[in-house]
Amino acid sequence: MTFVCLSRLAGPTAGGSAAELAPRLLTAAPRVRADDARGLIWADARGLPARGLARSLLVLLAERGGSSEPHAGIARCAIAAEVASLGAEEPIVEVPAGGERAFLAPYEIGVLGPDPALARLLEGTGIERCGDLARLDLAAVAVRFGQDGVGLWRLARADDPRRLFDPTIRPLPDASLEWSDYALRDPERLLFAINGLAGTVCAALRDTGQGATAFTLAFALAGGGTVEQPFAPSRANASQRTWMRLIRDVLERIRLPDAVTGVFLRVDRAARSEIVQGDVLDRGFGTAQVAEEALARILDQGSVVVTPENSRHPLLARRTRWVEQPPALVWARPQIGPDDTEPALALHLRPEPVPVEAITADRRGFAAPLRYRAGPGGAAAEWHELVTASGPDCISGGQWEEPYAVELYCCVRHDGAIVLLSRDARSGEWQEIGEWR
Repeated sequence: MTFVCLSRLAGPTAGGSAAELAPRLLTAAPRVRADDARGLIWADARGLPARGLARSLLVLLAERGGSSEPHAGIARCAIAAEVASLGAEEPIVEVPAGGERAFLAPYEIGVLGPDPALARLLEGTGIERCGDLARLDLAAVAVRFGQDGVGLWRLARADDPRRLFDPTIRPLPDASLEWSDYALRDPERLLFAINGLAGTVCAALRDTGQGATAFTLAFALAGGGTVEQPFAPSRANASQRTWMRLIRDVLERIRLPDAVTGVFLRVDRAARSEIVQGDVLDRGFGTAQVAEEALARILDQGSVVVTPENSRHPLLARRTRWVEQPPALVWARPQIGPDDTEPALALHLRPEPVPVEAITADRRGFAAPLRYRAGPGGAAAEWHELVTASGPDCISGGQWEEPYAVELYCCVRHDGAIVLLSRDARSGEWQEIGEWR
């Protein structure tokens, strides 16, 4: 950012204070700020020819009359612009970019506005100029002069942390389309119009490195009035394909009271787009964006989205039922909270239990496994040694359906895998039914 600092302003009898003069300068500068305590006016010259802006500001100040001649300092560092305005004899002084520290070096410490006690302490140690202080080490300054000395040391090095102007707030993008010769009732034709608006808005978001966390689609009705439908993607998103999935799912369910003569799409909230890390169990260790695009391609091929519906059935294989969900649920699910991101082991059941052959030892009347291998009698299968085998957890039932009686063992293998083995108490057959990961 480039600053223009105006100083040596006239007193109240010659045109007003800094606060009274500042509004007059808005015709030349996009943003100004007055410092009445020090008699300064700051102007934001970012993206503008700084010297030409300073000359225009001085002309505007001269038009209000007064006995004093204002001066302007230009620099990319606020303290350098201030010193250039207050200490130079020429009406306009511009500090070269990158030369702010060298520019401040010959000036006395007093131009930085130190506290009187700190100024006396610096004088007693022989530090008279900004360059003398800037050459010192940070640790030495902190030990001898404390926190106030560190702040002054940073200013002497042209490191000014002041934020004279707030960041410019960019308006959130929106797009609209209206027509008067006809009215639409067909959802497919509406989707065609909305798709163009979504492409425009998403492109504007990507240009600024942002994604929408909430957006609204409004329909202008032929009989007057509007109907608004809010949307909330699961994360900051600027993907046109994702937006259209959410919108398409809503248009299939809502009923508008009248035909549509216009649509309006606006972003309500936006956040910086971040590369969210995907699941660490994914061998590609991909990002959420890559996973989202892959999932979109799968859904385009006619796949369905299912969600588990759990019961209290004692058998794990019969406890979960999978229920089909609308595809848009993937993109509109609620945000994951901080408590949901803690790493934890979860039991992953096999699609079908794998028969295994187990070597056991008697333990309190139960056959506890010591090692096992896949497939009963499979000579080529590898034996897995078990470090521990906790259990058994005995489950039986099924009086009014197919009866069952199983013994479950939670086992830790020698290679570190944690598996769930099951023994049918009636037939003595062993199965590997799941693994924790």
